[in-house]
Amino acid sequence: MRVGAWNLVLLISIMCSAPALADSSNKYWLLYEQGNTAADQKEFGKALQLYKAAIEGAGIFPEAEAAIGDVYMAEGEASLAQRQYEKAYDLRKSFYIPEKQYDILYKLANLFETQQLYKQMEDTLTLIVSDDKRFQETPNQRLRTQLERNYYEKGIDRVLVLYTFDDSFAAAAHTKLGWFYYRTGRFTRSVSQLLYSIVYRVSQVERLRKERDADYEFSTLAELLTAVDASAELKAYASSTGLFSDLYYLAGSTFASGYPRHASNIWRLLSSETAAGQFKDLATQQLKRPFVEPRLTIIR
Repeated sequence: MRVGAWNLVLLISIMCSAPALADSSNKYWLLYEQGNTAADQKEFGKALQLYKAAIEGAGIFPEAEAAIGDVYMAEGEASLAQRQYEKAYDLRKSFYIPEKQYDILYKLANLFETQQLYKQMEDTLTLIVSDDKRFQETPNQRLRTQLERNYYEKGIDRVLVLYTFDDSFAAAAHTKLGWFYYRTGRFTRSVSQLLYSIVYRVSQVERLRKERDADYEFSTLAELLTAVDASAELKAYASSTGLFSDLYYLAGSTFASGYPRHASNIWRLLSSETAAGQFKDLATQQLKRPFVEPRLTIIR
């Protein structure tokens, strides 16, 4: 009886405390959202107060820690922002949405890039890519090796026919690393990264097209780019995600790796696409006289 009575008391206690805990949690999230509103209105002092109040009440609140970093960045305090982002990342297991941890890594990578701290940028982006299960090779999984082999042997169209990926948190990291490896002379690694970013982006374009035409099937990159050029929605997506720059630098790294025909095929496609913007012009120049862009200066 005593055990039963104690369990009853414990159950009542939990039932009574649960609403209080929920109300408390909601209160701190409300402070956080109020801080976001203040930050959007550039009331940075007020935003900081609200974020700090939310953290003080919640105890562990990585979203608010990161938001403080955003305020510091907006005010030009890069070192303080870096400290906050790193603190938020250290608390990554407490993010309400686990994938938000990658947002923090992207913010850190962008911060390092603006300061030309490219080695730190690379290390940060590599953390993101290391969680991309499609990209990681294991004794029983050689997808990346197969994808690259198909590209070198049969070209970009064959790759895009064979592989379709769901969208990924790592796509933008592949893009930036592909560019970085090209600009630092590591062309094989650049090809590897850019093939993944392109498959991610093209797969999304295919999905958008399939929403309008259930019978749509990918045929060639040339046909897909023509469709992108004709659609405001697809053009905006391709531009914002860096699809054209990915293709341009993939061709550059491919050329430097000793596959000029594959490179020329991609440059030729870009040179005829208005939507490609500056990369249309750059591709046209490459077709006339191929060149490799100068290497970045890396600060250790």
